[in-house]
Amino acid sequence: MTDVHVKARMSPYSGTKDVQRAPVSNEKVPWDVEWADYKPVEYTAEVVLKNPPWADDPDAKKISHYNEIDEKIDRRSLTGKYDVDKDTNRPKNPQGRTGLSGRGLLGRWGPNHAGDPVVTRWAKNNDNNKKVLEIILIKRKDTGELALPGGMVDAGEHVSAAIKREFIEEAMNSNEDGAKQIDELFKTAVPIYQGYVDDPRNTDNSWMETEAMNMHDETGDLTKDLTLEAGDDACKVKWLSLDRDRNLYASHEKIIQAVVKKHGAFQYWQNKSS
Repeated sequence: MTDVHVKARMSPYSGTKDVQRAPVSNEKVPWDVEWADYKPVEYTAEVVLKNPPWADDPDAKKISHYNEIDEKIDRRSLTGKYDVDKDTNRPKNPQGRTGLSGRGLLGRWGPNHAGDPVVTRWAKNNDNNKKVLEIILIKRKDTGELALPGGMVDAGEHVSAAIKREFIEEAMNSNEDGAKQIDELFKTAVPIYQGYVDDPRNTDNSWMETEAMNMHDETGDLTKDLTLEAGDDACKVKWLSLDRDRNLYASHEKIIQAVVKKHGAFQYWQNKSS
């Protein structure tokens, strides 16, 4: 469990300089481990407390349809049914304690759903004729880490539509030139991952989940004229080869590793210790 619940326990909390999580050791992460003195730090960002359209009411007791679809908001978890505290009516992170209660930077109590596009093609001019994949990654403005150009699924939106929309917004700055080319590229979509994300924004009561899809351009024809331009959450966007270490955001390394393995490509991660 703890290997997918690491960044969710790091301090300071994402986007802050002084919000420190209560320390949680590996053995005390699971909720079924008794810890009478557990006192997580309570924190919800001001932008979330202002109750924008993408956020829930600050009072969790006003939410009545956890583990269901509630007025187009999908409150179901990709990991299965999650527990809800009887006294506070706050959901409990299915991966365990994080040292922080409240919603942090996340809008929804419980699961916050995202979609991640993994767009790949074969890299050219590789040493030793290695089969190396190239991937489109953005550099996030908030952390400076490389990330998949994904984002949140809107209420009532299908995840596949969200993945395509986020790719156009984040990797093309909403420029839909070459829309037909993009449509053809997204016809190659194959599911890669569905589930919990070890995200630095996670709390005891709010957490990130994602569905990732791989759009692979086998010949290179579908992406050769693709114009990349960083969108709102990105300061850079580019093709990068997966033949070396990358400082990747949240659980994106594991998602990318699954894509590399699927295509039988060179895996840098298998050679880290050599």
